[in-house]
Amino acid sequence: MNTKSQFGLAGLLCLISLGAFAQTAFDSKTVQTSRSVGKQVSDDSIDLRQQVKSQEVVSGNLLQSTTIKPREQQVVVANRHDQYFTIYDADVELLSDLDGDGYHHALNVIFDVDVDYDGATLYAKLYLSREGGPWIQYTTTDLFHIFGDDAGDAYEVTTELIDGYPPGYYALLVEIYSLNHVDMVASEIFDHHNLGKDITLEDLNRDEGFVFEEVEVSVSHGGGSFSLFFWLLLVQVVIAARGVLTLSPRKTIIIKKDTSGLRSFFPTRVAKTHSTR
Repeated sequence: MNTKSQFGLAGLLCLISLGAFAQTAFDSKTVQTSRSVGKQVSDDSIDLRQQVKSQEVVSGNLLQSTTIKPREQQVVVANRHDQYFTIYDADVELLSDLDGDGYHHALNVIFDVDVDYDGATLYAKLYLSREGGPWIQYTTTDLFHIFGDDAGDAYEVTTELIDGYPPGYYALLVEIYSLNHVDMVASEIFDHHNLGKDITLEDLNRDEGFVFEEVEVSVSHGGGSFSLFFWLLLVQVVIAARGVLTLSPRKTIIIKKDTSGLRSFFPTRVAKTHSTR
């Protein structure tokens, strides 16, 4: 590979690296937004999949606590010794994969909270974590009531992820709070280990298709502005053109007229001259 080809390849790799860096910086500043609606499973008067479309879009909140423990180490936290809460069962249903890539922009979460005796008024906070990343709270449920170990008081939440959720494998964290307790009374992490399936998610904007967002770059010499996409395209065209010229054999063709009056083509030859003195 000659020097010019090496320069062109190096320039192209540099552009790719800069593009990846810019995308990473963009993703780190992207606000995660979603909309959710919930109800107790036994309530047949509400269609969550239809109602979620009319809900207000909210921004996710980073979980401030750093004390989240692995599933096998989690314990119930409560300030009343006479009630003991557990998340008896839970399931995650993936919804809406518009582009057919295996990543869904909506999910339905069902969980059943039990208390050892009597009843309680609860609410839940739900979080998502992408491949070991930070936990982002995406919704807080309304108040709901449970009675002992009744299976009919299970609660479900349908959520549509709007923006800020790159394609990946996610884990779900459910935290349960009671009006009769100061602190969280139960929590559980759900992922492929205890669900038996992967939670593969992405946001609606990515599920609908890739949209290139142009970034305007001001140019001081020229009295105007051009998009970053235009400049990257122009540089890539120049690099490609230089590569073609570099790899193409260079010949100079001359046209001579023969005695028959027809045109014939000959490659340039440098004639040796001999001087005689």
